[in-house]
Amino acid sequence: MPNILDSLWNSMALFLSALFFHGMALRSIREKKPAWFQIKFSNEIINYALGIYYGLLGVYFIIRGLPGTDSGIYTDMLLNILIVLHLFSSAGPATIALLLIVAGKLFLGDALFANLIYAFLIIGFHFVCMEVAKLRLSSVQKVVLVKLSAIPLMLFYLHQKIHLLYTINDLPVWMLYFLVSFFITFIIVSAAYYIDTSNKLIYDLQQSTILDPLTGLTNFRHFEKAFEAAFNHATLKKSNLSVIIIDIDYFKRVNDTYGHLVGNGVLSTFSQMLLKISFPPNTVISRIGGEEFAIILPNINVSETEHLAEKIRRKVEKIDVPIVASGSVITISAGIANYDGRNYPNPNELLNAADQALYNAKRNGRNQVHIRETEPVV
Repeated sequence: MPNILDSLWNSMALFLSALFFHGMALRSIREKKPAWFQIKFSNEIINYALGIYYGLLGVYFIIRGLPGTDSGIYTDMLLNILIVLHLFSSAGPATIALLLIVAGKLFLGDALFANLIYAFLIIGFHFVCMEVAKLRLSSVQKVVLVKLSAIPLMLFYLHQKIHLLYTINDLPVWMLYFLVSFFITFIIVSAAYYIDTSNKLIYDLQQSTILDPLTGLTNFRHFEKAFEAAFNHATLKKSNLSVIIIDIDYFKRVNDTYGHLVGNGVLSTFSQMLLKISFPPNTVISRIGGEEFAIILPNINVSETEHLAEKIRRKVEKIDVPIVASGSVITISAGIANYDGRNYPNPNELLNAADQALYNAKRNGRNQVHIRETEPVV
């Protein structure tokens, strides 16, 4: 029994280390590639990688539990892998990890019949975890439920692995093992909860420094950094970079007539409309002033940019705005400037060109899109 408990503690320490590196990796990705979590495809790739990561960890636990390798019971960690993935990730990564674990049990073990029964039981446990994760219960209640559902698997495996008998004399040993198993699972789940919560809090804190609280778009500070980085990248690759500056027409009149609450509602409604439009990859949408917005569009030409700007202009005319007066319509003016990798010496000149285009659109009657033409820099 001491050997079993010793291996449980060792495997728990290894699991906690795996959780730590998982948390650090996700934090690093959120800091360096935050857009990956907003794009469905890249987010799925991260989930698949997570499932493979914990699946390989499960295979390692299986190897450690092979006869002649370690006398301890590592199967408990396989169950904890599924519990953590279902509670803090999703069924996708958990399914990937499960497939790797089942394959490991069938191909690495020598008792094929016993391993088939084990595979059947752990697949059933996976589906139990999937259903429990959907319940509106606290994490503690979910853990208790899934651990109770794992008792048949644990009874089978312990009997096969360390030859614990189904007798009254061995009941104290069974009870001790179950208590230690529950305790270790709660430690692992608590650590996973702490890491997950910490990462989300840090991410939210970082987002609060770059997001405009009213519109949910990035703020001018973030726009400046993103615009400079996009300009430098376009210069290096000699690729296109377009910028659209948008101004809501007669917005001061809206504030003066209906009040700032209605004005804020207009800004929020307009921003939500922008977020629903399908933009090219790596587009940055920012609020850079009171009623002024900017859109950075890498790798698209002038005509494509104009098409997008016109699409936005037409959509604005049709959106419902929180203005009481019947027949009130909100419109926008937009200025466009395009960089082909050579025609502007620096990002400020490109931004000034877009701003000049916006000025021309407003001077010519508003509710229109204007493109700033420029001669290539020699």
